[in-house]
Amino acid sequence: MKYLNKLLDVYYEDRNVFQIIFWWELRRILYNFIVILYGIICLMIISVIVNVPTGEDLIEPLIILGFGILCNIGYTLGWLTEIFIKKNNFYGPKMFKVGLYFTLFLITIPLAIHSVSWVFRGFKTMY
Repeated sequence: MKYLNKLLDVYYEDRNVFQIIFWWELRRILYNFIVILYGIICLMIISVIVNVPTGEDLIEPLIILGFGILCNIGYTLGWLTEIFIKKNNFYGPKMFKVGLYFTLFLITIPLAIHSVSWVFRGFKTMY
């Protein structure tokens, strides 16, 4: 967590619009890397739980692409709100973390659903 805080530091109290946008866009790479990595891990776990036969698709690629686009639209709202709402050194890092954690939570929902379903199927076959 302390490494993430170091990457999110804001050094100037009074930043102009271009500095705010640059700060956010530079960190979009980090955001997308974390989201993609976590999404791949979740998909791998789901594929093991669901036990997909060889040659079958587990996911719909258009849904994943659409989710990625929606995540980045939401990310853009971070710098838009910082431009139009009171800006201080803590707003950007806080909103980055809130948005990232919310996105990771949304990615975890399908994994949780498949995990609960897997547990109940196991109980069903036992009895």
